Amino acid sequence: MPATTSVHKAAFDAIDSLHFSQVMMSHICADPVAEECYRRIFCRINSILQREGITGKQAQIAKHYLLGALEIYLSIDSNYFAGTVEHNKGVDGGAPYNRELLEQFVEHNQNYSIALLCNIADFNGVDREFFFQATEELFNDKMLSPMPRFIRYRLTECCYALEYPDAPLFFYRELVSLGIVLCGKYSHNRDQFLKKSDSELSLLFIRAGLLFEFKMLQRAVQVITSLNKNGTLFLPAADLRMSFTERKNIADYYKRLVDVWLLEDKPGSFVVFKCKSDVSDLDVKILLKNMNKFYFHKRMFDGTQGSWLGTLGAFDIEVSRWIEPELAIYYEGNNSLTISEKIRSKFMGFGFSVSARNLYLRHKAVRKNSYPKIRYYYTHLLNQPCIFPWYLNDNSCYDMALEFDGYQDFAG
Repeated sequence: MPATTSVHKAAFDAIDSLHFSQVMMSHICADPVAEECYRRIFCRINSILQREGITGKQAQIAKHYLLGALEIYLSIDSNYFAGTVEHNKGVDGGAPYNRELLEQFVEHNQNYSIALLCNIADFNGVDREFFFQATEELFNDKMLSPMPRFIRYRLTECCYALEYPDAPLFFYRELVSLGIVLCGKYSHNRDQFLKKSDSELSLLFIRAGLLFEFKMLQRAVQVITSLNKNGTLFLPAADLRMSFTERKNIADYYKRLVDVWLLEDKPGSFVVFKCKSDVSDLDVKILLKNMNKFYFHKRMFDGTQGSWLGTLGAFDIEVSRWIEPELAIYYEGNNSLTISEKIRSKFMGFGFSVSARNLYLRHKAVRKNSYPKIRYYYTHLLNQPCIFPWYLNDNSCYDMALEFDGYQDFAG
């Protein structure tokens, strides 16, 4: 197997991130409240796009940026302000914490984040006047404001997972088709759905690229805001509980941001995934190289690069178990009518050759090692007392889930 490059690492970080969202949304969407909330959001945004006559690829691009702006806006939580005031009681000699100043500070950072997002959207052909008019409509919509916290948190990636339920597999397949990632188990000749004449990337892939652009911006926006305001760079407190590698990665990240600030003409544009025109394999490589520099992801799913087909197929097995619990997953003898054989055939149709036994064994491992962590994440998400402003890039829920090691029935 060839050595893993920075591009390959970023590619599989992306697949892991997409697959986490895919599995997590299977929990969220089981809630009727969630189903209704997402329906309202999609209907509202789609009606704006239809009214403006925006269709096709440009509609998908505009939808992404409107979802991003809505996520930033909805991340303001009154419980966050109350909790911060309570937490800071007795600090600074007992002086009362100024909630009004905190709210003004958060609102400023929120507005600046949305303005940065508008600048990036402009790179990809979203008209600035349309962006601000559309976002104002969304922000003033009384049906969207009272959404539960677990809907408002990471709204953009959750909506993507809902719109593209097979995103991890198709994203992987497209990377393999482009020759960016190698997979000996894939064959163009077996792929029944491969587009023969159109070299343009799928809308699924383009939306995924925009999602990772959004995530890179979220991580960097607090630094960009501070530098833009007074040229000051605030470094995070050193945490000696982190491994040396983790601390080295953080140090390298801030060095790269300083380079961007001092050397780039337009700080903030370094995260842009340019997709207004046709997207080439070079554009995809640039995205992945940027992700390697500016997108930090701790993987939820273990295993090697070669185990990813089994990991993705394992979730198809899990979903099939819910739908057809009477069917066996795998038989050593005649396996023709089992769930694993059905998933093997599905993957074969998309050009991937993976054995039913491999899928069965991978399902056992992932169901034990990874799914309980995601269920823990979901449970913790439901019980959050507040959500943090978007620009703070709070990942505490995900980090706690990674540390969770208690096995429990994923379907329970």
